[in-house]
Amino acid sequence: MVLRVMFLLLWLLCPKISWAGDTLGKVVIDPGHGGYDPGAIRKGVMEKHINLAIAQEIGKILKENHVQVRLTRDGDYNLAVPGLHGRDAKRYDIERRIELAQKFGADAVVSIHVNVGRRKCSGAETFYHRQSLRGKLLAESIQRELSGIPYINKRVVKTGSYYILRRTEMPCVIVETGFLNNPQEREKLLDKKYQQMLARAIAKGVINYLQVKDKESEKI
Repeated sequence: MVLRVMFLLLWLLCPKISWAGDTLGKVVIDPGHGGYDPGAIRKGVMEKHINLAIAQEIGKILKENHVQVRLTRDGDYNLAVPGLHGRDAKRYDIERRIELAQKFGADAVVSIHVNVGRRKCSGAETFYHRQSLRGKLLAESIQRELSGIPYINKRVVKTGSYYILRRTEMPCVIVETGFLNNPQEREKLLDKKYQQMLARAIAKGVINYLQVKDKESEKI
């Protein structure tokens, strides 16, 4: 109860995101896993449900700020075809998500996940492909906002060679919103108000990136 009251107060004190200009761009939000693939599981808590809840909230905030948004899934399913299993199913699923982003003409892709690590690990972190300069800009923009969440463990951006990062043509990042195997963080990740705080930080990072991406990438 104390945790919920704390996050409610913090949420009410958070400044509102506001963009009054024209359409900022197109963004695909990818709630990782889904359907047969639960992602990480700890104490009966499935990653896929947390990913979807946060992704839907991000999409809502971005739409309110004149960003065109597409989610790769809006329910408990994935994009693999029946009959595929294991690695083949996973690759097919991710390829369909990438294809969706390409057809949508996305300016950026943000894939939402939950981490697993050492028991004491905590905090959110953002990954980008080392060869993507704009991916790095997007990751840094999101991570700055995540680090501003009160009491969160401040982590840094990292490079990764995940399939979706390698194969997506437009800037793409993976946001690991917390560590499911950490009991305290798992409790927070299940809290609606904390999910909203994460979503607001990620959305603000995306908006900031869309506002400056062309200008900043020219400096690199």
